[in-house]
Amino acid sequence: MKEQAATDPIGRRTTFASTRRLPSLVIAGAISFLLVAVMSGALADILAPQGYNDQNLLIRLKPPSFLGGPHGYYFGTDELGRDVFSRVLFSLRFSLLIAVTGTLVGAGFGTLLGFLAAHFQGLWEDILSALVDFQASIPFMIFALAALAFFGNSIFLFVILLGLYGWEVYARLVRGLVLSAKELGYVEALRNLGFHPIRIYSRHVLPNIGGALLVQITLNFPGIILLESGLSFLGLGIQPPLTSLGLMIGSGREFMTTAWWTAVAPGTVIFLTALSVTLVGDWFRDRLDAMPSN
Repeated sequence: MKEQAATDPIGRRTTFASTRRLPSLVIAGAISFLLVAVMSGALADILAPQGYNDQNLLIRLKPPSFLGGPHGYYFGTDELGRDVFSRVLFSLRFSLLIAVTGTLVGAGFGTLLGFLAAHFQGLWEDILSALVDFQASIPFMIFALAALAFFGNSIFLFVILLGLYGWEVYARLVRGLVLSAKELGYVEALRNLGFHPIRIYSRHVLPNIGGALLVQITLNFPGIILLESGLSFLGLGIQPPLTSLGLMIGSGREFMTTAWWTAVAPGTVIFLTALSVTLVGDWFRDRLDAMPSN
């Protein structure tokens, strides 16, 4: 069946095949947004017009400057007269830093357990299965709320809790990949040559499964961002005087009818960040699946 042709306003013939460029444009946009978000958070001290805790009660709850608000306050002000735009920049820094740290903790913990289960098998596999079943049986949000209520709130505990989110996915993935790699000829040859298992796994097996791990990290990262935002929204994450995107939404929810920008601005940033990471992760996974296997 021939592709249907169309004519653009200036008379050139085009086909619907040109719409295949759309995914590439979407991915390029997602990557661009992530780069801008990371750079904006890293350079918040330079880019922010105000400090994230600078208050001016004379201009509290004023709309953004493009809606008639004070000049230079691009996203308006909050209930304490703080610049929402500046707070979004600093919140982006804190949220991304905590989410990245939590993701790396979870990936490292899950990867280690996966390697141990694949190497020793037997008892280690039973322990891993029991831990996975335990985590799956309890909603993680309930577990996090209980841990924060029992042990108290701290940045260290908060990051550890974020790291525990999704570790079982890495453990199961790594276990399966390592078991498959152990059946390959080069691993058997290295074992016969007397190489230590740690050297085989770290220098030969791990680089070969690194692509799959990176894909899983990009797929889990949006969940970490949303979990951090949700806990901070409930007042159990980042605490004042620090700030985060979830904390900004939690503070601004009381003014949604009178000052919607206090919650919409950070909420939009969370949505775009999670969406961009998800799109990039899906694209990277498709690229990895399309690569010919050796």
